[in-house]
Amino acid sequence: MPEDIMLQEAIQAIRQGKKGRARDLLTRLLRADQSNPHYWLWMSAAVDTDKERAYCLQTALRLEPQNEAARRGLIFLGLMRSEVQGNASPLVRRPWQVETLQEPSVVARPLGGGSFFRLIAVFGAGALLLALLLAGILGVGGRSHQAAARPTRTPGPPPTFTNTPTFVRTPRPQQSTPTPLPRTLAPLWALLEATYTPTPLYVNTPHPISEDYRLAQRAFARGDWQTALRHFKNAAQAEPNAADVQYYLGEVLRQMGDYAAALEAYAAALELNPAFAPAYLGQARLQLALDPQADVSQDLAKAIEYDPNLGEAYLERAAFLLRRGDVTAAQADLEIAETLLPQSALLPLYRARASLLQGNYATALEQARQAYEADRTLLPAYLTLGVSALANSEFALASQVLQTYVQYAPEDPQGWLALGQAYALFSTEQQAYLDFARTPPPEATEQAQQAFEQALKLEPRLASAYLYRALLYLIQDQGQKAVNDLMAARRLEPNSFSINLGLGRALMAAGRLDDALAQVDSCQKLAQDESQQAAVYYWRATINQARRQPRLAAGDWQALLDLSPQSVPNAWRQAAQVALLALTPTSTMTPTPSPTLTPTDTRTPRPTPSLTPTAGGTFSGKTTPSLTPTPGGTLSGKTTPSLTSRP
Repeated sequence: MPEDIMLQEAIQAIRQGKKGRARDLLTRLLRADQSNPHYWLWMSAAVDTDKERAYCLQTALRLEPQNEAARRGLIFLGLMRSEVQGNASPLVRRPWQVETLQEPSVVARPLGGGSFFRLIAVFGAGALLLALLLAGILGVGGRSHQAAARPTRTPGPPPTFTNTPTFVRTPRPQQSTPTPLPRTLAPLWALLEATYTPTPLYVNTPHPISEDYRLAQRAFARGDWQTALRHFKNAAQAEPNAADVQYYLGEVLRQMGDYAAALEAYAAALELNPAFAPAYLGQARLQLALDPQADVSQDLAKAIEYDPNLGEAYLERAAFLLRRGDVTAAQADLEIAETLLPQSALLPLYRARASLLQGNYATALEQARQAYEADRTLLPAYLTLGVSALANSEFALASQVLQTYVQYAPEDPQGWLALGQAYALFSTEQQAYLDFARTPPPEATEQAQQAFEQALKLEPRLASAYLYRALLYLIQDQGQKAVNDLMAARRLEPNSFSINLGLGRALMAAGRLDDALAQVDSCQKLAQDESQQAAVYYWRATINQARRQPRLAAGDWQALLDLSPQSVPNAWRQAAQVALLALTPTSTMTPTPSPTLTPTDTRTPRPTPSLTPTAGGTFSGKTTPSLTPTPGGTLSGKTTPSLTSRP
């Protein structure tokens, strides 16, 4: 079967120390069958870090609880306790035995108890010692057990990559207490559903003098930095005048975090060839790694000048321009990059960021999804997708991808800030001057607060974290705590409309109404559009209502209603209408009678007119109408001031 051959190739690669090749093969096998404990056990011998090894071993043990090799590997890593029974036979030291590698013994039967040391026999002493020591699953060196009976594995559903602690019971008489396995982080490659094709190497110049160059490029392409570094160093010694070798040395060192040595390598490449474009790109990336706010425009411009077809330089400059807020120039670079690197996942990623800056949130979400699906190992795609989901109020999606992001980028305060917003159901457009669309449940509020606190721990000058944590305090009716956070935020961003108006809200919640009114008044000059002006009117009117000054509030309520409908939330408009209706006097609501009345025979009782007799036998009417009988039996009502009496 192809899977059998692929597994044998992976095992052979581990024997030869080609861990990158083994990882590639085993990743393909795991995509086909994630419930196979063999693959997870061998993957633990191919990965580089203890976290990855622990994850692989725990998965293998979860799939096959009797797997002795996985259990011993976890004991070696300190993640399980060694429980040796009192009547166990003493371990006997045996010389290493070498067996011929046969297909059925490796693939056809599952690994069970004692199979860990059977693997030793498969590999041979030297190769196995190297492979399994690196994998961290070698128990007691040089010891062997008799092979135990191999249990039959019943295939189950593919495991999900979560961080829920797994509990495994170690088989022993009267053993009832489970041994918990600590939380470990799934390697990001384990989240892949499809392999992302990386950007091709910039140059592939033949170097016939040194075979190391070819081996180094292969290691570079698969991300095996240690191997690549070793071979590139050998190639540099063999060909000291090759600028591309120095450039690749710089790239490997940059990936490994040795920035000082990387800078020296880039400088050496440019000294050998001042027009070598990739070295300028490498220098720009290195400066950004040291300082994300660094101005790298000159290095990027030189990279593009010396090689107009260097697609990565256009992508890097587009990202730089987006950080500066220059969306138009960034989009121009992305158009060029698309012709050079049409399959790059960075294209939809940066376009999503541009759409966010332009306020095109639905488009941003679609583009962020494209980047995420194109390359699941592109960690910035998780953050951009999370922020885009927040902008569209898709809080469940935002929480999911942002939880993954902060696991792999725990030192990024922006990730924790966005995760806190997702927990608290705060969209990116929901500012402090808006009412809450939804109130999160108590457990989500606590999670959000912890996320904001983590963001502030990493970056104490993150004003937005203070702002959103203050919103949580307002939800919890903790006005003074909200005031404290917003005062801290205002010190960092004194001209922020959201922060200043939020402070007015917090002061009102704290019962400091006069201070709240003065604070909201000060926001009048900070308002930049009708929606912010509407917020000033609404909250100032609300504060005056709380101060029992409804007539002072009336002007703001009316001003709010005079704004365009799209600038005023419906809830605010309704509140203004109700408040103004309550302020309207009752008399103004009574209909005014018509000035001309023609009563019929059925007379409605009227007040008796007050008539004052005069000297000429007439009556002088002051405030009552003049009524004159007509032939038809009706009375003609007129408004003349004098009433004449007739016989």
